[in-house]
Amino acid sequence: MTDLNIRAADLILDRVLNPTKAAELGAAKPSALVEACGLIPDFFADACITLALGVEGSTQSALDDIADRMDAVYGCGGFGSYPFDGTLSSDGTYVSPHEDDADLPPLCRFGFKGTFHCFVYQYGITAIRDNTTGEFKIARFD
Repeated sequence: MTDLNIRAADLILDRVLNPTKAAELGAAKPSALVEACGLIPDFFADACITLALGVEGSTQSALDDIADRMDAVYGCGGFGSYPFDGTLSSDGTYVSPHEDDADLPPLCRFGFKGTFHCFVYQYGITAIRDNTTGEFKIARFD
């Protein structure tokens, strides 16, 4: 008998490796990019499933619900504890507010029904974006 190890994130999220076609990531093996994302896609998938099933009594935005759920599943900080300043370009590049920091292209972009994206960068930096409203959050998950 063969056991299949399939992650929920692989089933419900679309995944684009090196979505900005960044030259510095071009030589990386696809498996290395996926591995570098760790469990972050699973946290995002869990949060999106929870949102799709309905968050009873929530008075916040869908993106806030996703961020809160990712933090709860992670259990070690995240958007509530380690928020980052900065912005996201339209292609998902993280632009730090600090002049010394280079812009970070995403290692991977994960999408849920085209409405929400999760971008994972080096150093455990993670961003989520509501593609309908343009609202986003950035934090560190390490």
